[in-house]
Amino acid sequence: MLQNRERMLTDKYTDCSDDALMLLLCQHDDELAFREVYHRYGRTLVYTAIRKTGQAEVAEDLVQELFVKLWLSRKKLVIQKTLIGYLQGMLRNGIITHYHKEKSKNPVSLDEAYALGDYQTTEQIQYDQLHDLYQESLQKIPEKCRAVFVLSRKGYSIKEIAQIQQISEKTVEAHISKALRILRVEMKDYMAVALLFLLS
Repeated sequence: MLQNRERMLTDKYTDCSDDALMLLLCQHDDELAFREVYHRYGRTLVYTAIRKTGQAEVAEDLVQELFVKLWLSRKKLVIQKTLIGYLQGMLRNGIITHYHKEKSKNPVSLDEAYALGDYQTTEQIQYDQLHDLYQESLQKIPEKCRAVFVLSRKGYSIKEIAQIQQISEKTVEAHISKALRILRVEMKDYMAVALLFLLS
């Protein structure tokens, strides 16, 4: 329900071409254009990441990180072909980096994924800092409210959360709204990319 209301904010952008969206994003820092790109291609990229990694949670994290990097590097983007092709290239690099990190723990065959490459970028460091800020901000939410919010981010429905927490559905919605208000205040300086944590 809350996600549907957020989705309505970008409805006027649904008819925009990819080029128009990227112009708004890169030249005007348009957050709604950014969110439309996320809604337009996020699921497709997650499915691709799942096929490559075999892990849904890892795939979700990789795509979330991809879009954070897209926002952080928006002023210097050079997209020579299609937007989806560019995003797939970013995902490819993210998967390579993931395999690099996992290699020392659990050796894997990179022949089944992508060729080796990539390195720790400024955007990666900024993403890590943003993720840390999100985790710190979560701790500022009252315990019961936070428990409800975390369940909602894991994909549980309002009805399911109400049953798990043994509270009314209206109380669940109130807790989620309160958590979002707190996070928006705590992460106000990073609102565009913070939405990827709040809405995913």
